[in-house]
Amino acid sequence: MATEPNQTVNEEMLQHLGKFSGPIPGQSLTNSPDSPQPYERPPTYTTMEDALYGLFEMLTEETMFANLVNAMQEGAPITALTQVILTDGFQKGAWNPDLMIMLIEPTMYMIMSVAEKAGVKYRLDEEDDPDVEIIEGGKELEFFNEFEKAVMTKSKNIDESALPEKIKTEIENLEVPSSLLEQTPQVEQNDNSLLARGEI
Repeated sequence: MATEPNQTVNEEMLQHLGKFSGPIPGQSLTNSPDSPQPYERPPTYTTMEDALYGLFEMLTEETMFANLVNAMQEGAPITALTQVILTDGFQKGAWNPDLMIMLIEPTMYMIMSVAEKAGVKYRLDEEDDPDVEIIEGGKELEFFNEFEKAVMTKSKNIDESALPEKIKTEIENLEVPSSLLEQTPQVEQNDNSLLARGEI
């Protein structure tokens, strides 16, 4: 018996679709409710204040502080670091998407303040980087593309009121590890810096 044309097409299509390794639509609904993903559980932080203090503690932990300073010395812009930190927190269940968006501006301000405290010259964004591309994909990537756009928008006008005064004071009193200062080329503060403006 001859193979019908429709049957051949369907078999080829099934073989082609079988090459994709992504999750089947609705697959997350079949996961065991006893072992949800971190971002499927209630978030660790539910208020802006708690999330900011959690971020401050994480960013000023000695190893993280050193990694942050090294990344900025190597040219990583504030916007990219903000995206990485907040997305990682979301994936680990620290905050929900709404709080993550609200944390963009204060996180950028916090990283800038830490950079200036350590005497590190930083880049704010990647507008001068031609290699930055928006990832193409389905709905799961749309949110992260929108998040990236939100980060870039917020970076244009970072308000000093983004951080509570208490955290600004703690950054000002922050002890920078001497080992880090020895390897950090000190930069002169220009008139636009947060320190020069007396904002931290």
